[in-house]
This record gives sequence, C-alpha cells and structure tokens, in this order.
Amino acid sequence: MWNLEGRVAIVTGAGNGIGRATAELLAAADASVVAADVDKAAAEETCRRIQKTGGVAFSIAADISDAPAVERIADLTLARFGQIDALFANAAIQIVKTAAETSDADWDRIMAVNLKGVFLCCRSVIPSMRSRRRGAIVISASGHAFATYRGFSAYAATKGAVVAFMRGIALDYAAEGIRANCVIPGATDTQMLQSYFDECADPDESRSRLLDSIPMRRLATPADIGSAVLFLISDYAAYITGTCLAVDGGLMAQG
Repeated sequence: MWNLEGRVAIVTGAGNGIGRATAELLAAADASVVAADVDKAAAEETCRRIQKTGGVAFSIAADISDAPAVERIADLTLARFGQIDALFANAAIQIVKTAAETSDADWDRIMAVNLKGVFLCCRSVIPSMRSRRRGAIVISASGHAFATYRGFSAYAATKGAVVAFMRGIALDYAAEGIRANCVIPGATDTQMLQSYFDECADPDESRSRLLDSIPMRRLATPADIGSAVLFLISDYAAYITGTCLAVDGGLMAQG
C-alpha cells in the first residue's frame, strides 16, 4: 500500500518511542532512513532493527539544538544518498513545572530543543528539497499547543510555536513543491509519558485518570503516531500542507 521507494527520510528523536516506530514504518515502506538521536546507542539500535528486516538505515548521534550538529545530519545524508525527501522533526524534551518554578536554564533548554531544534532541522533540509522541487516535512507538535494543563507552560509554549512555524514554512515553500504539516500525538505510551507518571504522587491513579479522559479509552501506541506521519509524508497527502493532524483518540474533540 505504502510506497516510498527511492526516497530518503530523516527522523530526529529516532532512538525510541514515536521516532523509532516512525523510522521503522518508513523503512518498511521502502524509504532509506536516517535515524538521528542524541543517544548514539539508541539510534544505532533503531538502525539494527530496520536492517534486520531488510530495510536501509544509518544512524547519526546529534543534539538538534546545536546548529553545526544539525548541518552535519543533512551533510552526511546528502553524502550518502544524494537527496533528502522527507523530515520528521520529532525530537523533544519535556519539563513539568509551573512558570514560577521554571528556571532560566529550564526555559532556554526546552526552547533550544523543542523550538530552535525544529527550526534548525527544517532549515537544513529545505535547500535540498528546493533543488528537487519536492519534499515533505512533518513536525511533532502536541495537544498542549491548543489546551494545556498546570505545570506545562514552557512545554506548551514550544508546541504552540512549532505549529505557527509550520504554517509559515508551508506558505513559504508551497509553490516549490514542499509540504509542511504537524502531527498532534495524543497521550502516547512512551518513555516520556511514563516518566511523567513516575513523578506523580500516585502513578497508577494518574494513569487511570488520563485513560478515563480519552474517548477511545486507551493510550496511543508509537506506531499509531508513526502511521499518521507515514501518511503525511506519502503521496496520499500530496495536496495537504499547512495543517495539523490530531492522532489522539478523540481527546481534542471534547473541547
């Protein structure tokens, strides 16, 4: 059904969770995948998993908040494959603190990874996409961009900003064949979510309360989100740009 043969996709935050699942799905659709992650061993494991099933992948260890590191991802991808067709800008961190509790260092770090990192990744791939007059960028945003909870002000600020940034680049490059969209993951069964539960006074009660708030009464799997990214990258979404696709089990539909 899905055919990305001959295409090259960069996935950031590919070492686990949504990033790993998406990298594997793209490879299964015959894309060549560049798995980038700050955790070198995790990125390498993603590549091993892809290669074990006959896919094409290689890993790069990089902190996406660092401009030279991001340029290196693009340069190595072009050196190896000669093109960049897709980017899933997925890498992110989370801080759960009220605004008053958020230090300057906390703020600077979350902005550097979640917002500046997305900007750097998009900037690095756009020249190659423009030269071929085609490309697909998918940015991982969040429902926190639209409605958030106590303790998530800094995180919500980054996710609201990347939605606005996505709309801007979608307009900048639509006439040149480059599409940009956001995927909006709902509560997803990842290490990040588990870390949040672990910090709660009653992790089991917090998990149960979250599940009760989701109309479909389950967490998303990383593959649920990855499937939406695969769609947005594919030709099935050829006329879709500048929009957000919520994959949240109906959570945002409740208002």
